[in-house]
Amino acid sequence: MSAATIGRPQRRALAAGAVGNFVEWFDYGVYGFLAVVISEVLFDDADPTAALLATFGVFALPVITRPIGGVVFARFGDRIGRKRVLAVVLLLMSVSTGCIGLIPSYATIGVLAPLLLIIARIVQGFSAGGEYAGGAALIAESAPARRRGFLVSFMPASTGLGLLAGSLLAFLLTSILTDAQLHSWGWRVAFLLAFPLGVIGLYIRLRLEETVAFQSIVANDDVSRSPLRETVSSYGGRVLKVAGIALGQTVCYYVVLVYTPTFLRTELDVPSDHALLANCLAIAAYCVTILIAGQLSDRVGRKPLLIGGAVAMLVSIFPAYLIIPNSGVVLTAFLQVLVGGIALGCYTGPLVCCWAELFPTRVRYSGVAAGFGLAVIVSVSSPFILTWLINSVGSDLMPAWYVGICVAISLLTLIGVPETAPTRASGEQLIEAPDQAAGDPVLDLGSGYREGR
Repeated sequence: MSAATIGRPQRRALAAGAVGNFVEWFDYGVYGFLAVVISEVLFDDADPTAALLATFGVFALPVITRPIGGVVFARFGDRIGRKRVLAVVLLLMSVSTGCIGLIPSYATIGVLAPLLLIIARIVQGFSAGGEYAGGAALIAESAPARRRGFLVSFMPASTGLGLLAGSLLAFLLTSILTDAQLHSWGWRVAFLLAFPLGVIGLYIRLRLEETVAFQSIVANDDVSRSPLRETVSSYGGRVLKVAGIALGQTVCYYVVLVYTPTFLRTELDVPSDHALLANCLAIAAYCVTILIAGQLSDRVGRKPLLIGGAVAMLVSIFPAYLIIPNSGVVLTAFLQVLVGGIALGCYTGPLVCCWAELFPTRVRYSGVAAGFGLAVIVSVSSPFILTWLINSVGSDLMPAWYVGICVAISLLTLIGVPETAPTRASGEQLIEAPDQAAGDPVLDLGSGYREGR
């Protein structure tokens, strides 16, 4: 679909929703891919394994802070609107990310270095909790019904682009700089870039208009007075479904696209530049596949692609981790593209749109944030858990088992999730509304799908 067929409100919503995810996952990518360097600079590196565990332990701090931030920001997002809340979220995220690049080394200030990193990660996790759900609601409520899957797929694609940018930057830094330069100042450059990125993103979001769907419930005095309470009491089943179908995606994402470069370097002695290059190719394939799957879901429905992607992840993850230890960089890159690019991308394409379509406008932000936050509790801990498991059990297949179990849970959850695509769902309510993109009817996102709790 060309840009000419998307109206200005849709383009602004796409940019505003995607920019925050790009900044967030750029940080996650840089942190994950430079974890070994960070562990040696900001922690006591007398025991490399302990330092790496500590680094991934700090990486996993959003397990606590992200769900809390999701609940807090979602409450305001469902009460005062998406625009202002997302602007605050991006500001907090950019400042906390940039400040990581300013932290002095452990050799300079001792234990204060990891403590400052912990504080920055706490703020990052808290702000990130309000980002994904808010962006999903923003784009879904701005998109025409028959193109919603495609447009909302830009949300997860932007996370892949952020991760790809972080991966490429880490690849360039490790390839161009000497080890001394990388440890001295090179790694800091990646985090300091969050400052100008945040300024650009904030400008885009402040120029955004509130979604028509939210303006409608405000005009009808239908804004929820207690979004979290209403979400839990009236839509608790849907929250669990979001968490269930998100689990396999988030865990596979963290393990295959974030943790694997560290796994290749620390467990299989693959050169850093080779590991990062293979990862870049996988992430690029992931972004392209997401957009294709998102557009396809508008035609055939969300569930067929979700089920197909889940099955593809289950079928490919074990052979990949059996072959990778004895393969070269080309075969490693191919396997990462297969699992993390194509299979995961197929599953991710319709996923976020499905989340948004499970909830009415008055609690959409809260519902998606609560369900996604539950899944993140497991997924963000993946690098830490796997580093500990591999060193404890001694099996290089632990990443495959971890991903396989979580994807199986998602596949079972999908059995109880209804089809939500407007072209395929039964009982949806359509309203005629002005659509600057194509003049087609917009699904009444205020009703959600019709089912029991």
